[in-house]
Amino acid sequence: MAQLEQSSVGSVNETALDGVLLESPEFRLTPAGRAVASLMIEHISEGNQSAPIKRLELRMPIVALGALADQCRDVRPGQLIRVTGRLNQKRWIRDGKVRWGKLELLAQTIQPLVPSGQPSE
Repeated sequence: MAQLEQSSVGSVNETALDGVLLESPEFRLTPAGRAVASLMIEHISEGNQSAPIKRLELRMPIVALGALADQCRDVRPGQLIRVTGRLNQKRWIRDGKVRWGKLELLAQTIQPLVPSGQPSE
């Protein structure tokens, strides 16, 4: 199988996703002391009558770094949030083969759409 080479020139990796925070963020520090927050959101959207997919449901892991990770202390489970960022997928080589990890959204912004403490729909 041929390996694809892609230049970063002209390529786009920008994502925005609204979803409900499923559980409290998990916090940790990297060995270099950088703050990391891990979140999981659930997104559900309805398509229109002509769409081949009538309902889309997904859960997306979110990773926030640095000052943005610290801001995640203000979000609560059940809260509707909008996350913008880039998709990321870790990879490594084992036994001469490339292995792929889970897809995650590396957050650039996290915006509560429902104030903390108020139920989302």
